[in-house]
Amino acid sequence: MSAVRVGIIGPGRAGVGLALALRRAGYSVLGLHGRRWKRLPRGLSLSVGGEPPWLEKADVVLLAVRDDSLGPLVDTLASAGGLRRGQVFLHLSGVLPAAVLRQLKRCGARTGAMHPLMTVSADPRRAAERFRGATFALEGEAAAVRAARSMALRLGGLPVVIRPAARARYHAGAVFASNYVVVMLAAAEQLLVDAGLRRVAARRALLPLALASLENVWEGGPAVALTGPIRRGDAGTVRRHWQALPERVRRLYGAIGGAALDLAVEAGLPAADAKRVRAALKGGSE
Repeated sequence: MSAVRVGIIGPGRAGVGLALALRRAGYSVLGLHGRRWKRLPRGLSLSVGGEPPWLEKADVVLLAVRDDSLGPLVDTLASAGGLRRGQVFLHLSGVLPAAVLRQLKRCGARTGAMHPLMTVSADPRRAAERFRGATFALEGEAAAVRAARSMALRLGGLPVVIRPAARARYHAGAVFASNYVVVMLAAAEQLLVDAGLRRVAARRALLPLALASLENVWEGGPAVALTGPIRRGDAGTVRRHWQALPERVRRLYGAIGGAALDLAVEAGLPAADAKRVRAALKGGSE
């Protein structure tokens, strides 16, 4: 049986990482296509400008472009021709539904969405490895979902189907777990630097702490994993934090602290302690 032929439009982190991972999984990667030349890892080919030279040959085409670029790309592909009836087109957006590919569907393509729930490393080879164990959110026509499910499984991932109307909420959850964690760590790193640590030392100090917190969430869930002054009801400590922080970080501390307080109450923090902490999060006392 011949290998499934895959072409990828968009030679960014996700596109290149998937190309390497798919090749390792036994797919025939015909090439990547973009707007300008860039260096790719050995064994991958890049074409630029116009339509991809491999477009008609591909069994599956992955659209690995920014969300805002997806609509114009679909318009270009649909108007250029060169599509083969029955080809599968999958976009990698987490928030957009498969319906954004409707023009390709009218051209005879089978359309769907396949979003890998994984942060992509700048190192393509590390990016390729991280798809193993990742969840892949699928949606679209049955034939496209079947192709995406097979792809996810061969990459060592876990395929799940997400309703179109739920994709924005699903993707926002992914942003909280990835992008916003990075923002929290950036704030934490700067506070340790302000306290006198060198930046490398601050980062080295925070990483084991953050990893242990993630492991605790995995083992017992968020309410059990939550520790610290808000969970204990230490309003005085929270107030000292508030007074020590610069204004922009104070706003962040207050917003995240309010969510942490809700979680602490869920975990059993008494109402009287919660009231004192809530006041401290606003810089005051009970």
